[in-house]
Amino acid sequence: MKLNIVYLAENLEFMRKLDSEVIDLIYIDPPFYSGVDYKDFSDLWKSLDEYIDFMKLRIKEMYRILKVTGCFYLHCDTNAKFDLKPICDEIFGRKNFRREIIWNVGSVSGFKSQVNGWVRQHDTIMYYTKSPIFTFHKQYLPYREEYIKKMFRYKDKDGRLYRKRRGGRQYLDERPGTLVGDVWNDIYSFQTTTRSKEYLGYPTQKPEKLLERIILASSNEGNIVADFFCGSGTTLSVANKLNRKWIGVDINQNAIELCKERLNLNLKT
Repeated sequence: MKLNIVYLAENLEFMRKLDSEVIDLIYIDPPFYSGVDYKDFSDLWKSLDEYIDFMKLRIKEMYRILKVTGCFYLHCDTNAKFDLKPICDEIFGRKNFRREIIWNVGSVSGFKSQVNGWVRQHDTIMYYTKSPIFTFHKQYLPYREEYIKKMFRYKDKDGRLYRKRRGGRQYLDERPGTLVGDVWNDIYSFQTTTRSKEYLGYPTQKPEKLLERIILASSNEGNIVADFFCGSGTTLSVANKLNRKWIGVDINQNAIELCKERLNLNLKT
């Protein structure tokens, strides 16, 4: 397995050639069973069973190649999440299901607002580990500068800022903001920010801030991050910026070309 390369390949065949327990973090944004032909890729299926069989085979391989200390994130929505979770529970073990992350994708305006009922406003990211021993770094939303000046008014002899709390001090460098929980309201999808310089026009493209949070939380510098439905390369781009090793796979030639352009590297297809 050569690292820092994006491959034009069928992901199941590709993964079957890999050794077991070699990847530290896997994030995938696979087809959602949406019933939409995106032109760049099709999300049309003969049946739900066909889709579930497709996903089950691939999730089994991802489990095999994930390190014992590794983490797995599966991005989906209500089209199939209730069908995908039992599969992941079976493969990873129910006890290794860590969290359901709710990502608020933003605006409820536009075509989807015409639905007769509650407008879908979120995606789901299911987070699993392979064992009780795994990498996790808590993430914080930074305090506003005015808040720091108002609340962290004291300095110790080493110049560290702190505020007084019952029973002691809370140092700013130990808790530099508000803890991020499992509902993410602060990262906008491209349904809302269509004018973002980051947006390449690729269908279902995800923002870099989303992957930055996942990669920072569930890997360390030098770890191997993989995305086997890599699309326009968001996961790979962020992993590269954060000094992780990475590997990407997609069956779509257009996706591979976008990855090359985005990463600006001499990548093997």
